[in-house]
Order: sequence, then structure tokens, then C-alpha cells
Amino acid sequence: MSVLLYVSNQNLSTFCEEKKMRKLFALLSLLVVASMVLAACGGTPATSAPEEPAATTAPEEPAATSAPEEPAATGPKSKDPTTFVSASFGEPDLLDPALDYETAGGEILQNVYETLVTYKGNSLSEFEPLLAESWTLSDDGKTYTFQLHQGIKFHDGADLTASDVAYSFVRGLLQGGGSSPQFLIVEPFYGVGTSDISEIVEVAQVYGLEALADGVSTEEIGGIPYELYDNVEGMKAVDPAILKGVCEDLYSRFVVDDAAGTISMTLALPWAPFISTIAGYWSSAMDKDWVAAQGGWDGSCDTWQNFYAMQPENDPIYDTANGTGPFILDHWTAGEEIVLVRNDNYWREPAKLERVVFQQVDEWSTRFAMMQAGDADFVAVPPENRSQMDALVGEVCNWDEAAVDYVCEVTDDSKPFRVTLGRSSNTRSDIFFNFNVGNPDGSNTYLGSGKLDGNGIPADFFNDVHIRKAFNYCFDWETYINDIFNGEAIQSTSLVIEDMPGWNDDDPVYTYDPAKCEEEFKLADADKDGIPAGEDPEGDIWTVGFRFSGTYNQGNTTRQTLVEMVSANVNSINEKFIVESVGLPWPAFLRSINAKLAPLFFVGWHEDIHDPHNWYVPYLVTFYASRQSIPAEIKSQFVPLINAGVLESDPAKRHEIYTQLNQLVYDNAPGIIGVLATSHGFMPRYVKGIKYNQNYSGFYYYTMYEE
Repeated sequence: MSVLLYVSNQNLSTFCEEKKMRKLFALLSLLVVASMVLAACGGTPATSAPEEPAATTAPEEPAATSAPEEPAATGPKSKDPTTFVSASFGEPDLLDPALDYETAGGEILQNVYETLVTYKGNSLSEFEPLLAESWTLSDDGKTYTFQLHQGIKFHDGADLTASDVAYSFVRGLLQGGGSSPQFLIVEPFYGVGTSDISEIVEVAQVYGLEALADGVSTEEIGGIPYELYDNVEGMKAVDPAILKGVCEDLYSRFVVDDAAGTISMTLALPWAPFISTIAGYWSSAMDKDWVAAQGGWDGSCDTWQNFYAMQPENDPIYDTANGTGPFILDHWTAGEEIVLVRNDNYWREPAKLERVVFQQVDEWSTRFAMMQAGDADFVAVPPENRSQMDALVGEVCNWDEAAVDYVCEVTDDSKPFRVTLGRSSNTRSDIFFNFNVGNPDGSNTYLGSGKLDGNGIPADFFNDVHIRKAFNYCFDWETYINDIFNGEAIQSTSLVIEDMPGWNDDDPVYTYDPAKCEEEFKLADADKDGIPAGEDPEGDIWTVGFRFSGTYNQGNTTRQTLVEMVSANVNSINEKFIVESVGLPWPAFLRSINAKLAPLFFVGWHEDIHDPHNWYVPYLVTFYASRQSIPAEIKSQFVPLINAGVLESDPAKRHEIYTQLNQLVYDNAPGIIGVLATSHGFMPRYVKGIKYNQNYSGFYYYTMYEE
């Protein structure tokens, strides 16, 4: 998912698709289907995700404060141990768990709503029941049956039912759209190669509703026109009988018994990472009656098309919430604060904290002063400002891989803060090029004039591989690592992260090389006359120059520095090369990316599932690839290797496949791959009970308390 900022706090990376190359991706996915079937028979899961238990029963529920015994802090005490104050920048895109897909909103949602299952402790590969008290998996690996806890209520007092859970999944899948996380769930329910409900509608149009019965075949996916993806008006114009039939087919995959408190879900095929997928907040349980009362979908199969691919501003539950979680949304004052209050009627023991306050504070100096004064319990610390916090540290915690936890030692009892160090990251900020920038009515100011005239760039400026390579050679990783991260990072050698198949220390990488940067700019042919820019007598980028804007999320000084670094470096090659930096509020920034308006943008990825597939696919085929408008001819180079890597069960062979893929990524240079930092986060020593799970979107406040 998209990451607001990378502060490496306990390495949580907090606040930290269009068309999938559809036909080729679907046809090549035939092999994935076979591998999924083998996984159900005891073979290795196709995604190499950790094996999930077929039946799991909830452990004894601990009290919210039953963390391991920790020594009482002898430094300053909390000014108000009932309230946790977080000061950062940026705020959620929206608060609909089925549509929001970024970490600022995710942190709110995972504390207000709940899912059937959740991560166990700090592990990324072990899970335990949450709303469910247990689950079982059928012998064919396709039907999951969950037994719900009894007596769970939503914040408004309504009972949670199995029907609500089924409605929540159906609503999310039908709501769909390219900006939502629902692509993660479509495949298990409808088959490999699917990513949005619009594809299912088109299959029903072309092949009939009966084609949906056992899931959609890859041949059927390969035979549709892909005209409805994110097409709001087009979806509304589809034959009502088809729309109703698709909805009814989706409902049929869920069998509920409200009296017994059970819900069964039948997938189209065995899907090894299903439990890890539904542990994310996008699978939260919602109250159907409450959603309908707010103006949302009421569950009727006659009307769902009116809610397909909604934009955040059109979502009736944009800024309100009603979950089952330990905290209740009190209010969201846009641009100022979000406040959560304790759910005193929570189905487990209520949280120790009574309030969690998220304050919007863009300036680091203000956040730092708040932390020093004890007016904030957490602040976003840019990597370049860590030294100021380091001077106040009296407890050092180093990551212990064997213990899957931090091991702490008090080093100076007079100092108030704790630092957490050494855990490898599962997120990264990168630079993305847009191959075909949206320019409706010629109004996109990020393109300047929109022409190759020295005052702008054409929409397809980054479609030239030499321009993309030039920007890579003009990026100074060494300065970035040393000046921003104080050496606590390494240059990524590939899209995946360390210790995954596909990571090689010796893969080819770009390095800062002004001579090569100049060479590549001179090889470019931005005016498409067949003559390299350095030799073009009629002028090209080398003689004409260019001007455009690079965007970042406002308040993120690290990403602002990146834009300015790129701007200074390319300008040092040619003074006619101008990249202007533009900071946007987080929601506006995301929307500019989703609308494909930004020629060059700086954003991060936080993995949803701990597997290489969750890095290669969004970068090269779906999520970011679509926002970059990566052409089909380039995607077609990546897809065969991506699919081969997915189906390969031998880690060594899988690694070899991804090594080939890495070479293609290097050759095509679709973006600038950033750096992987290790954790270096800060917290007052009086804050206890923190879960350090990297796949959380920020903190899980239920277990936390202050002394």
C-alpha cells in the first residue's frame, strides 16, 4: 500500500490497477492455477507464503495491559497517562476500510474496525483469530469456515452478525476500483488473473452468468474487452440482469448462519496466502444497517453499480466510522486533528488508554519541541533529524531476530527516550516516472507548457528510456544514505527487500555518474525525429531544455530533499534542465498520482503480504505500473518471469527467475529504486506494551499504555 512517510519507527514504516496486462497475464496464469491446486494437496504454496494452519483456535484472551513485565520508567512520567498524542503530518485519504489504501488511514482503521484474524505478535507469518474464535479449512483447500465470538457489538450498540461479515466482503469486492485494495481479494474468489469486479461483469456479458459458477477461467479473462475498469458510467449502463446476477453469484460464495455465528467462504481455488490477505484492515467487518443509514450500499443486488469505483469525496462514509474495535472515532477535524476515544463496551477488556489524538503538525521544529516538553508521546522524526533525538536517549533496544522482538538496555537513566534499532525494513520510498502523463484539456500545470520548448515537457517525456536512465545516473545514493540516513541504509539492488528470493548484493545498479547522465541525455530523442539529442541540429532536450514539476507529500522533508537533490543534479548537467518541487497534502498527492497527473513522483510502498510477488506485481504490472502508464510492450517483458516466479516452489530456482527479472528492470529503468533503512525510532520510556509488527499501518493502541 502507499506509505505516507518513512520514519523507521520500530520499523513500522508508519503513516508509513488498472489493467494488469490482462490477456497475457491471464493466459500465463494457467500454470499458477495448477500450482495452487498442488498447494492444496500438500505442495508448496504458489506464492511461497508461509503455510497457514487449517484449523486455529483463539488462545486465551490476554487483558489489554498484559504485556511482559517491564521495569517501571524512572525518567519523566507521562503528563497524562490516559491520553496518547501523536504529532505528524498528513491525514487519511478517507475512513472507508473497503476503499482506503494508504497507511495514514490504515492506522485509524485498524484501531476502530476489526478483522476475522490478525497477526500473532510481531510475526509476519503467524496469525491468530480476532473476531473469529476459530477457523477450519476444507480438505480441498477452498472453503474456510469461521466461528465468530458471541456478543460482539458495533460502536453504535448493534450486534455483529455473520451476515454483516459476508456483507462487508461483498460490499468491498463490488465497490472495487483501481484505487482500492480489493484487488488483493478478487483473485482468491474468482481465479488467477482477475483483479476487479468489472472483469467478472465482462465475463458474464461475454460468456454468460453460468461461466462464473466455478470461478473465472484464464481463457475467459483473456477474452474480454476490458471496457469497464474504473468506468463508473459504463458500469451503470450494463444490463441490470447481468449486474444482479454477478452480485448474487458473489453472495453465493458466502454461507452464513447468524444463529450459530458461523460464516463459510468458498474460493475459486486453493489460495495459500488467504489468511494473511484478510488480516489487513480492508477486510474489516462493517454493520450493513449503519452503512445504509449513512447513504452507502444497502446490500441490494439491484443497486450496487451505483457505488462502483467511488472517489473518496463521493463516499458517504468518507469521514465517519462504526467498528467493533477498542477505539471509537470521536471526531476528525480536517487539517487539525483526529481523536479516538476508548470503547468502554469493548468485547474484550477495554484498552488502558482512554484517548488517542493525532495532531497535524508539519514543522519538525514544532514536533521536536512538543516531544521535549512532553506534549506529544510520538512524533514523526525525519531521518535527517535523528541526531537531535539521539541526544535524549536513555534506553537502547536492538532487534533480536530469534526473539522476534527488541531487546532493551538502560544506558542513561536520566534521559527520557527509548530508541529502537536494527530491524530490516519492509517498506521503501522510490521515485516513479510517468510514461504518459494525463493532461485533460491541456490544463496539467505539472507539465509546464506541455511542449518540448524549454518551458515544459510533452506527456510522453519519460517514455524515452535514455531520459529514464539519465535521471538514474543523476541520483546520488551515497549522499542520500549518508546525509539523510546517517549511513543507516543501503542502496536497494532490486525491487524486493533483503532476504527475499530475488535479492542479490551483486545485481547491477545505477550509481551517481554525471558523465553517464550527460551521455544518456544526449542519446535521448524526445522530439522523435530519429536523431539523438546531442546531435540534433534542429534542437532537442539538450539544446532546448525542459521544465516540469516533481511532487511529494507536504511535510515529508525527506521526500522534499529527494526532489531537490534530483533537481540540483540534473541542473548541474545542463542549466536548461529544471525540475521544480511541489508539495501537496497527502490526500491531494495521492489523487494526483491516481489521476496520472504527476510526471515524476516520490512515494513509498508498504508490503501487504511478505512475499516477492507483492513487490514485483504492483511495481511492474498493476498498482504503481498503472499509475505510471507503463506501456504494454514493457509490461509484456516482465509478466512471464513474474508468473514463473510465482509458481516455482524451489527457492533457489525462484531466485534465479527473479534475478532475470531484475536485469529487465535495470535495462528498462521504470523508476529510481531507493534505499532500505534499518529501524531507528523513538518513544518516551514511559510508553509500554507496543507491538512491533511491520505489517501494521502504524501503532495498534489496544496493547499500549503509559506510566
